[in-house]
Amino acid sequence: MADQPLILYHYPFSPYARRLIWYLKIRGIPYCQCLQPPILPRPDLSTHLSLNYRRIPLLAHGGDLYLDTRLILNLLDTLFPPPPLTADQKTITHLLSTLTTATTLFFKAAELLPSSLPVMKDPKFLRDRATFSPAIFAAPRTKEDRALSRAEALLEIQSSVRLLEETILSDGRNWVLGWKEPTRADVEGVWVIHWLLTLPPPHNDNALDPAVINKTRYPKTMAWVNRFDQFINALSGKEGRVIKGGEAAELILKGKKGGDIGVDETDPVVKVQGLKKGDVVEVFPTDTGSAFKDRGRLVGVDEKEVVWENEKGVRVHAPRLGFRVLGVKGRPSL
Repeated sequence: MADQPLILYHYPFSPYARRLIWYLKIRGIPYCQCLQPPILPRPDLSTHLSLNYRRIPLLAHGGDLYLDTRLILNLLDTLFPPPPLTADQKTITHLLSTLTTATTLFFKAAELLPSSLPVMKDPKFLRDRATFSPAIFAAPRTKEDRALSRAEALLEIQSSVRLLEETILSDGRNWVLGWKEPTRADVEGVWVIHWLLTLPPPHNDNALDPAVINKTRYPKTMAWVNRFDQFINALSGKEGRVIKGGEAAELILKGKKGGDIGVDETDPVVKVQGLKKGDVVEVFPTDTGSAFKDRGRLVGVDEKEVVWENEKGVRVHAPRLGFRVLGVKGRPSL
C-alpha cells in the first residue's frame, strides 16, 4: 500500500505539522501537500471530505485519512520502515513522544507565545482559538494572573530542557540515538523547544527569557536544537508538491482503503457500550477541539486506533488514546 499517494493537510506555521514535514524530509518520503487556512472554515476537509475534526495536520493515504501526528508517524514507519532500532532506542523515542505530546508541555509552550506576535493581535485568530483551547485563549485573567501563568509555563519548559541536558545529551552526542543523522527520536524531542527558540526576533526572547534558557546554562541542548535547525534548513526545497482541495479529495475518494483491523470486543469502551462493527459512532478528541465531533459507521477498534467510515466513504483513523468513542444508538443514523 506504500504506492498509494500521501497527502498532508496543514498550514505552514503549525508546530505539529512541522513534526511531520521534518520527518518526511529526513526520511525522503514522497508526499503531496494541501495547504489549509490556520483558522476555520476549511472546506477542503468539511465539504469535500465531510470531516468536522478541526485540528491540523492530517494525512491521507489512499482512501484512508489519519488524524493526530502520533498515529501518522506510526503509519509512516509502517509504510516506510526505518532501520531497525534496539529496545533502548525504541524506548527513548517513545518516551520523548510521550513527553512532548501526552503531557502539558505543548500547552505551556503556547502560553509563552508573546502578545507581540502579529497572529496574537489578530481578532479572528484569537476567536478561532478560543473555541479550540479556551483555557489559554478565552479564559478571562488579570495581568497578574497571566504573568504568573507564563512564569510557571517557563519553569516547565526549563525542566524539559534540563532533562535533555542532564540525560540523553549529557555525553555530547550530536543526535538523540547517536546516529550520523537525526531520527524520529530527534523530531519527537526537539519540536516544542525549537518552536519557541525559532520565533522571529525579538519574539523568541519574549517567549523564552534568555536569562533562564541560554547556551551557557544548557550548552548541549541549545547546540542540538541549532544543529537540528541547520540540518532541516539544508533540506529546503524538498517539500511535497502542492495540490488543491478538489484534487486531493478526488484522490482520496477514489483511493484504495487499508485492511480491516476488526473490533476488539475486550476493549473496555467497546464492551461497556456493546459496540459492534457497523454501529454508528461519534468520535472526538478529549482535550482540545472536543466540540467538533465526527460521525460514521464503526469499522474497527484495537488498542492503538479507532476507525470509522463517514458519509462520503472516507475511512477515518484516530488514536485510541485521547479520543472518545460514543455509540449513537437511538439517535439519527447516517
